[in-house]
Amino acid sequence: MLVVVESIDDNVTSRLFEVYAESMADLSSSFPDEREMRASYREFLEGFVSQPGQLVLVEEDAGTWKSGLRVVSCGDGCWFAEAVETDPDARRRGYGRLLLLHAAEHLRSLGAREMTCCIHESNVASRLLHESCGFRATGEDPVNPWGELEEGCIVYQLVIDDGAILV
Repeated sequence: MLVVVESIDDNVTSRLFEVYAESMADLSSSFPDEREMRASYREFLEGFVSQPGQLVLVEEDAGTWKSGLRVVSCGDGCWFAEAVETDPDARRRGYGRLLLLHAAEHLRSLGAREMTCCIHESNVASRLLHESCGFRATGEDPVNPWGELEEGCIVYQLVIDDGAILV
C-alpha cells in the first residue's frame, strides 16, 4: 500500500531511517554521532516535504515501511524520482517494484505523463528493477532537476498513460 508522507516527526524519521538503513550507514562517517545524523535527516525531510511538488512516497506492508523514494515535479507532467531504496531486510520480495508502480499511479492521478530518474550504471539491480516496471534508458545526459550532472548515471524514463501501469 502506498503511503504519501505529508509531515515529519520523530516516528516518521525513524521509520524512513530503517528503510534507508544502507544509505544511512554509508553516510554515518559524515556525522559525529547517530543523534546528529537523525536530527539532520529530519531537518532535510521537513524542508523537502514542505515544498510544493516534492513528495516522499513509501510502500507499506502490514504496518511496516518496506521501500521508499522521493519525487520532484519538474513541471509539465514530468516527475523525477530519486533515492529509491528498500529496507535491506525486505529486498527481493517485490516491494521496490510495487513502490515504483504505485508511485506512477499516484503521480498519474496528479497529472503526470512521465517519471524519470538517474541510476548509476553499476547499479544493475536498480536498473533491472526500473526496467521491469517499464522504464527505458533515454540516452540523455544524466542531469537532475537541480541542474547537477550525475556522472556515471543513466537517465531512465517511464511514460505514464492510461494503459501503461499495471499494479
